[in-house]
Amino acid sequence: MSLTPTTSNSRMMSPAIGAGIKLNPSPSPFFRNTPRSPVKAARAEANLALRQVIGTTTNSANAFDSLPLGSSFGYTAGAAAVIASIDEQGHVIQRFYRARPTTNPINPSASIYGGPSTPTQNESRNRTAASLRDAGFGGSPLPSPSLHDWADSPSSRAWTMKEKIKAATCVSFSPDGKYFAVGETGYKPRVLVFSTSPDAPSDTPLTSLSDHTFGVNCVAFSPDSRFLASLGSANDGFLYIWHINSRTGAATLHASNKCVSHINRIAWMGNKLITVGVRHVKVWKIDDVNATLRISKARQSDVSFLSSSTHKTLPGRNCILEGLKEATFTSVVAIAQKKAIVASDKGDICLVDDSESEHRFSKLVDAGFPVSSLAVDIKGRLHIAGSQGGLKTLNIQEIIGRLTPPPSPPPRIESPTVSVTHCNQIGVIACLKDYVITVDAQRAIRLSQLCPSDDETLVGDVLHTLPAHGNAVLGVHAGLAQPNAFDASYYTWAADGTIIFWSQGSFRGSIQVPLEQSDDPEAVPNELRTVRASADGNFLVAGDKFGILRFLDCNTKTCMFEFKAHTGEITSIAIHEDAQLTLVACASRDRTVQIFTRTGQTWDLLQTLDEHVGAVNGIIFSGNGMRLVSSSSDRSLVIRELLSLEEDCGTTRAFVMSRAIMLKATPVSSAWDVDQDDALIVSTIDRQVHKFDIRTGQCLSNFRACDTDGGDAVVLSSLVHISRGWGAPLIAGVSSTDKSIRVYDESGSLVARDWGHTEGVSDIALVQTSGTGTEESGEKSLITVAVDGTIFVWGLALQASTRHDLSRSMDLLSTTTPSNSDLLSNKPPLRRVFSQSELARFQRSPEEGKVAPTGNKSPKLRKRVSKFALAQTPKLEPSPMPSTAREGRTAGWQGQGTLRRNRNRSPSPPSPRNPQNAKRRASVDVRTRTKAPVNEFGSIGASTESLCRTLRAYRKRLANTTDTMSSELAKEVERELAATARAIGDRVKSKEFDETVMVKLLDQYSERLVNMLDEKIAASVAQRVRESSVGNFSDGAESPILTSRPPRSRADSEDIRSSLADDSGTETLVLQTTEKLTIE
Repeated sequence: MSLTPTTSNSRMMSPAIGAGIKLNPSPSPFFRNTPRSPVKAARAEANLALRQVIGTTTNSANAFDSLPLGSSFGYTAGAAAVIASIDEQGHVIQRFYRARPTTNPINPSASIYGGPSTPTQNESRNRTAASLRDAGFGGSPLPSPSLHDWADSPSSRAWTMKEKIKAATCVSFSPDGKYFAVGETGYKPRVLVFSTSPDAPSDTPLTSLSDHTFGVNCVAFSPDSRFLASLGSANDGFLYIWHINSRTGAATLHASNKCVSHINRIAWMGNKLITVGVRHVKVWKIDDVNATLRISKARQSDVSFLSSSTHKTLPGRNCILEGLKEATFTSVVAIAQKKAIVASDKGDICLVDDSESEHRFSKLVDAGFPVSSLAVDIKGRLHIAGSQGGLKTLNIQEIIGRLTPPPSPPPRIESPTVSVTHCNQIGVIACLKDYVITVDAQRAIRLSQLCPSDDETLVGDVLHTLPAHGNAVLGVHAGLAQPNAFDASYYTWAADGTIIFWSQGSFRGSIQVPLEQSDDPEAVPNELRTVRASADGNFLVAGDKFGILRFLDCNTKTCMFEFKAHTGEITSIAIHEDAQLTLVACASRDRTVQIFTRTGQTWDLLQTLDEHVGAVNGIIFSGNGMRLVSSSSDRSLVIRELLSLEEDCGTTRAFVMSRAIMLKATPVSSAWDVDQDDALIVSTIDRQVHKFDIRTGQCLSNFRACDTDGGDAVVLSSLVHISRGWGAPLIAGVSSTDKSIRVYDESGSLVARDWGHTEGVSDIALVQTSGTGTEESGEKSLITVAVDGTIFVWGLALQASTRHDLSRSMDLLSTTTPSNSDLLSNKPPLRRVFSQSELARFQRSPEEGKVAPTGNKSPKLRKRVSKFALAQTPKLEPSPMPSTAREGRTAGWQGQGTLRRNRNRSPSPPSPRNPQNAKRRASVDVRTRTKAPVNEFGSIGASTESLCRTLRAYRKRLANTTDTMSSELAKEVERELAATARAIGDRVKSKEFDETVMVKLLDQYSERLVNMLDEKIAASVAQRVRESSVGNFSDGAESPILTSRPPRSRADSEDIRSSLADDSGTETLVLQTTEKLTIE
C-alpha cells in the first residue's frame, strides 16, 4: 500500500481541470470598491495548490474520525482537514478541506445572538455549484488568491493575520457519509460543514457556523445524521445542537446549554449525547425529534424566525460516579442505542446504561494501563488503545453479559496486549470495514489488518504506515541528484534527530542521528539543527545544538566521524563537490566558520574563519565552489575566494576574504540567482529582499515583502529562486510572521500567497520533476515544513502573462530576434561611454581657458555680511579714487587702525565718548571699492574678476598636472598674456591719476613697509586706547608713523605693481589704515 499523490485522481485532485470556467475563487455578494483598471487584467502568473499533506496535527480522538462501514478516515493537519480514502489497490488518496475567511457558504445561517445571517451565494450560482464552482475538485482546488481575494467585504477591509490563520482541531463524519464537519480554533472560529461528494468543491462549505468563541473542541453527528453537536472550549462554555437538512446541508440551531467543564470526548447514544471529561460524565437529552419543524426549503429571510422558534434549552443529567468521582474520563463510545462504554486515564472501563432512563453508571473491567482512545468495529469488538503503545481487544457481549451485575472489584482483562508500534503511546484508534487505524505520539498513521473474530490476536499485522515527524520539522532540502542512494527527491529533518527521505510524497528511508544529552536535568536538551546530504546521497553532514558536527554514511546509517567543531549551536552547513575537491563548511553562533576537506576516506579541517563579530547564521558555496559567502547577525555578508598554492608537498588551499557587504539589517536567508552566477538574493529582518552582485558588492535591486491588500510586511525566513523559462524568475519564501507561503516577482509584486501551517514555518525547498522536454516542462513543487510537524507539498503552476508589460517592452537591451546566438543581431551592441572624469578633460582644455566662463552661468550672489565682521574681509583692488573720498575717510584713522590689531577678535561696541568714531565706521563700505556691484554684471569690472579667477585656476592646474605642453601652446599663451598686459596698461594710462598718490598706493604693498608699520601702529594704538580710557586723549598729537616711514625707490614700486593682482584680501584693513596715515 502506498500513498498516492493527489494528482492521481484527476477529477478530485487536479486544480487545473476546469480552470478556464472558474467563476470566482472567493465569491462575495458585495461589490468590489476597487476601481476598474483600463488595462484588462491578466491571469495570475503563478498559482499555488495544495497537493499533499504529510503528517498530522491530531493529538486527541476529537481530531480523528472514520466511517466504520466504509474505507475513509479524516484527520486534521494544520489549517486543513484531510479525508484519506483507501482504494481497492491499497493506495491512499487524500482530499483537503479548508475555507478562507472570506469564503461564503452555500447555505445561510443565522447567529443565535440576533446578528445578521451569514451571506450566501446567489441562487443561480447555487444551481450550478456542483458542476461549475471553482472547477478544482480535490487537493486545495483553489489556486492562490489574487490581489483582492483576502479582502472581499463591504468595506474592502484587509483581513488581519488572526483572521487568516485558523487551526482545524476536530472533525466528524456523518454516518451516511454525505457530510464532513470541521471545527476550528482561533479568532472567530467556525464550524464548517462540507459535502463529501466528489463533485462538490472542497474550499466552499455548505454551512458555516460562527457562534463559538475561542475555539471548537468537539463535533459529532447523530446516528441518523440529522443533528450535529458542537462543543466549544472551556472558555467558550457552550454546547450547541444543530439540525442538519439532509438534502442541502443547511443548519439551524435546535437546542443549546452551558457546559463549562473540561470535556475530553463526546458521543451520541441514540438520540442522547454523552460528554465525558475531568470528573464529568453527563447525558444530554434531545427533545422529540418528530416535533421538530421541517425546514428543508428554508429561505434566507426565514432563517432568523426559524432559529428563534425552534431554539430550546438542552436538558442534561449528570451520572453518579460513586467511587470514580475523582477520575478523569478520556474516551466514550456507543455500543447500543442506550448503552455506551466510558474509559478513564487509570484504565477503568465503565458502562453507561440508559435503558430505563436511570443513567446507571457501573465499572466493568480494568484495562491495566491508561486508556487514551476507544473504538468499536463492525464485528462487535471493543479496541482499547493505551499510552504504553499496546492495543487490547475485547468482545463487548462477553464483558457485558457475564458481568451483570459487575463484581467488586472488577476483573482485569485477560486479552493479550498487541504492540503495533515502537512508540510508547497510541493517541487515537479508529476502525474501518477492514482496517484498524492508529495514530501514535510520533503522529504516524498505521493501518493494521482487521482479523476475523476467531483469531486469537484479533488485530493483524501492520499493512501500511504513513510516516511523519513526531517532533518539530526544522528543515527541508532538495539538492539531491538523480539517481541517488535513496531514490529520493528531498529530505526533511526534525529536532529529535530523525532524517526522512521522500520521493513524490512517498517514504524512501530514514536515518536516526545520535544526539548526546547532558546529564544535568536542568540543561537544555540537545537538538538536531541542520543537515546537508551529498548530491548522490552517500553521506550526510549533521550539526546539533551543542556544536558537534557528524558525518554519517547513508548506506550503513552509521556515524563515520564526529568533531567538536564549534562551541555553540551549528546554524548552517554547505557542501561543495567536484571531481578534484569536496568541501564542507559549517557556521555557528560562536562567530566562526569551519571548513573541512575530504582526503581519501577521512575528513580534515582545512581552515577556520573568524571575520564576523556576530553569530553566523548562513553559509553558502557558489556553483563552482570558488566563492564562499557567509551572513551574520553583525549585518554583514562576507565573500571569500578560494586560492591555491602549489608546493613540494602538494597543493595548499585557503579561502581569503575579498569583500564585505554591509547591510542595514540582519540577514535572515540567502539563495543564489538561478540565472546569474554572481548574484545573491538576501532577505533581511527589516522585511526587505535584496539582490547583490558579489563581484562589486552593489545592490542590484530590492523590494519590501508586503501585501497588496494593505497588510503588514513580513520577514521571509527562507528563500528559493524559481526559473520560469520566460521572463524574470520568481522568488518564493515562507514567513513565520503570519505562517504564509509567498511568491514574488523580482520587482516586488506579490504573485501568489497561501496559508496552511498553524505554527512557525521553518523552511522551504523547490522540487522539480523532470519532464519529457526541457527542464521548464517538468512539474514544479514547493515543499514547506513547520514546527507543528507537518509537511505540505504545493503544486506551483506557472503561466505566461498575457498582459502587455510596458516595463519589459521598453527594455532596449532585450533581444527581439530569434534566439540564435550566432546571429549578429543577438550579440550585444557596441558601446563606448565616456566617464565624467574623461569628459572633464575636454571641458578644461587650455583653449577654453581664455574664454570667460560667465557667459552660461548665472551671476553669483554675494552674501551680505555685517560691517563689523572681520572673518571675510573684502579684497582691496587698485582703482582710481577721488581725493575727497580719501580725505573723508582719513579723519577716522584712529578708530579704523584698531581694527587691524583686533581683527581676530569680535568687535567691541562703540565708545560713548567718541560718537563721531562710530558714525565714521558705519559709513565705511569697503565692498563698493573692491568688486563691481551686482547690477553691473557684464561690465569691465566683472570681466576682470572672471579673468583673474581663470588665471588662478590655470596656474593651479599647471602645478598639479603631469601632462606635457607643446611649445606652440606655450608661445600662444605668452602672446595672449603679453597682449592682455599691454591692453591693461593702455587702459590705465588713459585715466588721469595723481602720480604722487599712485606712488604712495603702490608703496603700501611693500612687504617690508607693512611689517614695520605693524609694529608702530600696534604700539601707537595701544597708547591711544590707554589715553582715551582716562580722558587725556589729544587730537593734535603727531603720529610717530610719519617719521619712521622708510625711504622708497622706483624699483620697489615697480615690484609692488607686478604683484598687485595676486595679493590677498585679508590685508584690506591694514592697507586702509596705512593709506590714511600716508595721505594725512
